[in-house]
Amino acid sequence: MAKTKVLMKLGGRKHLGEMRWKGALELYDKVYCVCTYRDPAWEISDDRVTIIELARTPLTKNLIGILVRTKSWRAFAWLNWLLVFLVRALNRDWLAAIRAVEADDILCSYGDYDLSDLTYLLAKPALRGRVVRAYKETRPEYNFFEVQAFQNAERIVLYHEALKQFIEKKYGSVFFTGKQVLIGPDENVLPSCILDRIRYQPKLSAQDGKVHVVILTFRVDSAPNRSRDEGRYYYLDLIRSLIDAGLVVHLHCARYNDDNGVNRYALLAQEREGEFYMEPPLEMKHSTGAEEWARSCEILSRYDAGILHNIVEDSSVSEFDRINVPHRYFAYEAAHVIPLVQRGNSPVLERRFAEKHCGFVFDRLEDIQNVLQTDAQFETQTYESYLQQIFAKETEL
Repeated sequence: MAKTKVLMKLGGRKHLGEMRWKGALELYDKVYCVCTYRDPAWEISDDRVTIIELARTPLTKNLIGILVRTKSWRAFAWLNWLLVFLVRALNRDWLAAIRAVEADDILCSYGDYDLSDLTYLLAKPALRGRVVRAYKETRPEYNFFEVQAFQNAERIVLYHEALKQFIEKKYGSVFFTGKQVLIGPDENVLPSCILDRIRYQPKLSAQDGKVHVVILTFRVDSAPNRSRDEGRYYYLDLIRSLIDAGLVVHLHCARYNDDNGVNRYALLAQEREGEFYMEPPLEMKHSTGAEEWARSCEILSRYDAGILHNIVEDSSVSEFDRINVPHRYFAYEAAHVIPLVQRGNSPVLERRFAEKHCGFVFDRLEDIQNVLQTDAQFETQTYESYLQQIFAKETEL
């Protein structure tokens, strides 16, 4: 009888979710998801998936709350360690359940905001086997959890050399010395169960001769937000500029944040009827099935090009966005929508476009009119191949 192949995924709230994990079940007989917080809306219902969830007792919850608040206080590492040991002591049953799993591969992902680093740190004494830390999203500030995850992982996966340099800027040029760092693979690629289902629709531009640009985002703000997100979800100025450049704009958004009770996107859609459309949100959530994901890609496939970033000058958020390859990039690629970046704003994506001919770089918004002459070659790597690559033996890399 063949041995059962097991994957263990270490995460925070984002512990499984998203249809890419259906791709994991194409490669593994069993998946164990170790998490600090279980969100049923992000689950995949499959009897091959087992959740090992940290008990959210009031004391554990409060200790984790303190950890989250103090993780950026470099001088308080001793306090963080004390709190980690206390959480471990309070959750010995959780550690025992982890220790009982014989995993072939252990993956810690996704970013600095989802508590995957903390989950790894808490679970480390119980882990049996090497850990691959795949990292996607971070911020400029020091993060105790981030440091510990990097220092303890056997292999670190980063989607680009620029992300490695971004992290070294925070922690020093020798931060990765002695570590096995794999550069290139990106966790946001979609699984074959989505890619194989997409049926592409005719382009709207074929009907009216105009270039149709899509903005795909979870939410938008009706007023510039200079707090946590520093204006990155304020798209009104960008939309107006796109319209003035002769483009038709389609906004697929799930949540509109009003400005003192006024949805300024709705006002703009009335003002620029036929040039700006507020479209229904697409089904690309963590709980969305493969059929709905594929259908959303089919709807996207009507458009010619897609906005990737709303860069805000001199903001710490946009400092990372300049090197980030966002989720929507892979949705656009799957839907055969040409992703757009402005020259100088996203050097990582610019290089990717130049190497793979998979996007369009413009100097002025008016240049986007030329996107229809682009012979784009869309990326089709699957999540299954991503997992095979990051867990390959050293001799296979």
